[in-house]
Amino acid sequence: MEDKKISKTAVNDTTVIVKPFKTLDNNNAHEMVDIITAVQEEGYKMIIVDMSDLEFLSSAGVGSILGTIENSREAGGDIILCSVPDSINHILEVLDLTDYLTIRESKDMALNLAGTAN
Repeated sequence: MEDKKISKTAVNDTTVIVKPFKTLDNNNAHEMVDIITAVQEEGYKMIIVDMSDLEFLSSAGVGSILGTIENSREAGGDIILCSVPDSINHILEVLDLTDYLTIRESKDMALNLAGTAN
């Protein structure tokens, strides 16, 4: 059984894709913060969070994204959520975060927004 919970893949020198698997909760939210903070420090301005395999998002998981988003925006970039499952999108709607967060339907749309031709 694979234990990988979050992966990261550089697209180019300004864009990276971070992909949580199955859950983003108290058990791995700190890992999400660590990964996002590390790629911000490496100079990545556009961070795409591919949620296509996400099944559960806790308040800690939401916090791991919200707590890092301003650093990207202050650096002239953003954190873009993509491929958000309906159940996860519902959580973001209930928390009234859909207007604050940058969300795109697909990874290709997120890459396009990030200025990356795929």
